[in-house]
Amino acid sequence: MTAPAVVPRVAPRRVCFFGTYARSHTSNLLLRQAFANLGWSIDEVHVPLWEDTRDKMPDYFSSGSLARLAARYAGSALRLVPRLFRGGRRDLYVCGFNGQLDTIVLRALRWRVPVLFAPLVSITETLVDDRQVHAAGSSLARLGGAVDRLSLGAATRVVIDTEAHRDYLIERLGVAPAKVDCRYLGADPNVFRPYPLRRGGPLRVLFYGQFLPLHGVDTILAAMAALSSDPGFEFTVVGTGPERRRALAAVPRQALDRLRLIEWVSYEELGELIAGADLCLGTFGTSAKARMVVPNKVYQAAAVGRAVLTSDTPALREVFTPQHDIAVCSPSAEALVEGIRCLRSDDERERIAANAARLMATRFSPQAQAEALDGTLQAMVRR
Repeated sequence: MTAPAVVPRVAPRRVCFFGTYARSHTSNLLLRQAFANLGWSIDEVHVPLWEDTRDKMPDYFSSGSLARLAARYAGSALRLVPRLFRGGRRDLYVCGFNGQLDTIVLRALRWRVPVLFAPLVSITETLVDDRQVHAAGSSLARLGGAVDRLSLGAATRVVIDTEAHRDYLIERLGVAPAKVDCRYLGADPNVFRPYPLRRGGPLRVLFYGQFLPLHGVDTILAAMAALSSDPGFEFTVVGTGPERRRALAAVPRQALDRLRLIEWVSYEELGELIAGADLCLGTFGTSAKARMVVPNKVYQAAAVGRAVLTSDTPALREVFTPQHDIAVCSPSAEALVEGIRCLRSDDERERIAANAARLMATRFSPQAQAEALDGTLQAMVRR
């Protein structure tokens, strides 16, 4: 009798997430999930640093603060380096959101290994173009641009969240087109899953997020204030950030008293928070950054099965179809007021919400997200 053939056991590929990246940030969580769904073995060589401060006010990016952060980063790097050379062979290294310095350090230490950099945002677009913390052409703006170019250049491959954002990296920061892949974020199915819809009663409108220029919170609050005296609407605003105090101070007291204000909720509670709303608001900023990203909150609300009203941008149209699986308007308070009023109809909201949930369950399922990343990974490992 012939003995059965022995099928050799193929060990899973190993990936190492390296650095001081913000471990709990949504983009990094989703990236780890995609690797896990592909069957990769995941190591983490991580020291927390950037998540120590949730709301990064303008002073956080002053020259004195940056000098202190540089010293803290040096201390973190000294803790990371010995761990980098332990744990055996890895097939791939990943540096995620907040990983600009990590990518540079990793390349200096392991110059032959394949490195995937998933920055989500660049320093230049965040601090110079959007928040305008540093003036274009200033010494700190030039320093940020240099760090961006070094980190993007150090990576074997870069993944970014939209094609519009990819164009920015190529045109503004000089990244080679063949080096940058687009990978849309999606939403974490462990937190953001469909909830039953509610019919009747006042329209519950929700905005959550940090008070940043990207979000256009002034526009959102102005629209809410204009509708606050109408008993047919209930508004909830969740979030903190550098613009919060100023933005709330601009809202008339009588209108402010009719808004439900919550400073923050945990990531794990966001799904239930969204489920308690009838309509979720996206972002209404007018910067270049606002036109090239699809915010996490848009994916998340769609995955929960809620209609989303947000600003119409080129990046948004890469993923969603206006008036089919998302509602859009121009980024002005007047347009937002009209958009909210148009979505008082239960039938219209339910149609948009159902189409959005269907999109998330198919195009952005865990399996689809893993497959979208796999092509990039296979090319890197073969190389």
